[in-house]
Amino acid sequence: MPKKIRRKPSHLPQFLILGGVVLLVLVVLAFKDRSQPEAPSSTSVLPEAQLERAVRAGKPALAFFHSNNCQQCLIMIDTVGQVFPEFASSVDLVDINVYDPKNEPLLQKVGLQYIPTLIFFDRYGQSQTSVGVMETAELRQRLTSLAGAQ
Repeated sequence: MPKKIRRKPSHLPQFLILGGVVLLVLVVLAFKDRSQPEAPSSTSVLPEAQLERAVRAGKPALAFFHSNNCQQCLIMIDTVGQVFPEFASSVDLVDINVYDPKNEPLLQKVGLQYIPTLIFFDRYGQSQTSVGVMETAELRQRLTSLAGAQ
């Protein structure tokens, strides 16, 4: 009886599949940042600098402190999104995500404790703070008052 010769199984298909997966992951990571649209130049400026510039220029501003995952913040993001466009030419909006580490100095400066928080700055730099959810009509009234005080 002839002796059977055992052949070692080829691992080539497994290496090819593994190599393909690794290559795919590298391509995705390389192009991940390129696929996102460039942010407008106004958002490349830190919120703290945006707020300081508005106050220095004597322009009313709304500093909107929020996160993207608290329920009340999501309600206020919608409310601000509905109302603010009417006032975009007369009031600066400074959008501050409290979980973005680059905003930490501003959070400490204003002593932020709760979110959502809206701070309304008049043309003299005087501020009024509102914490929590604000109704659409109330936000519109506050912004109308702020814009009219120019």
